[in-house]
Amino acid sequence: MRGLKLAVVWAAVLVLSAVPPGESLAQGPRQFSGWGIEYQLPPTWLVTQMPGRMHVLSSQSEAGSIFVVPGLYSDMAEVEKDLDAFATMANLVGEPVAGPTEFSMDDYAAVTTTYDGQTRALEPVRARMVTVFTPYGTGIVILGLADPLLFPSLSERVEQIAISIRAQPPTIDGQTIAALAGVWANYRSGRPPAADAPDAGTRGIDDLYEFDGAGAFVWKSSVYLSAEARGRTAEVPASSRDLDSGTYSVVAGKLVLKGRFGQRVVPMELEGARLRAGQATYFRKP
Repeated sequence: MRGLKLAVVWAAVLVLSAVPPGESLAQGPRQFSGWGIEYQLPPTWLVTQMPGRMHVLSSQSEAGSIFVVPGLYSDMAEVEKDLDAFATMANLVGEPVAGPTEFSMDDYAAVTTTYDGQTRALEPVRARMVTVFTPYGTGIVILGLADPLLFPSLSERVEQIAISIRAQPPTIDGQTIAALAGVWANYRSGRPPAADAPDAGTRGIDDLYEFDGAGAFVWKSSVYLSAEARGRTAEVPASSRDLDSGTYSVVAGKLVLKGRFGQRVVPMELEGARLRAGQATYFRKP
């Protein structure tokens, strides 16, 4: 296993957001809606941040932070893809000092690893990661990070969370998976999808997703040029390249893309020929 890319932690720090209004910080069982996964908070620990599908835990009396992330994980190779993807935005790295060790808890398979690393400021950190795989094609990553001198108690908390996990099948929206069939374009050049042809000589780049309606996708970038012929302006494809491909699903109103470089989960809304995915809007191509 490659050295830990602790960027999953660094990325969490970069995008931390307050717990949404109405969400409770109280101790007790915590759920990931739609993922079918529940875990128990350790004593004195609370969910203090909820960026995306991640829960960030902290304690007023104990050191360190714990990050809990669900996903459509079936093995460690898929988890490592996500860690490597996060690594591109961080300089926080480490090496395993114990594990990876496989073990089982009731009906769940799990893998645990302990890492030593350092921050950008060269401050030492120690981390323990436990990944628990459910029988339903889902998994949950529990990652604790603390100063090495304060690490033992944090490691115990990570294990407590892992042992407390209970899972049910995730809520898969098969109807929306099928409805996504087709090619969807995000016109990054800024032109609207039904506008008149652009002026001759202009150049644009389209972001394209092709869904087969059964769980497979291809992500492409397409460059076009506009040309004038016989008094009319038309688009002429210039080049196209594949950016990623893999499988997709829809869980709890979120689009889950499992590609060659990791797993992306973004909120989505499908309204006829318009698809909102994260911060981008895509239009169905005829």
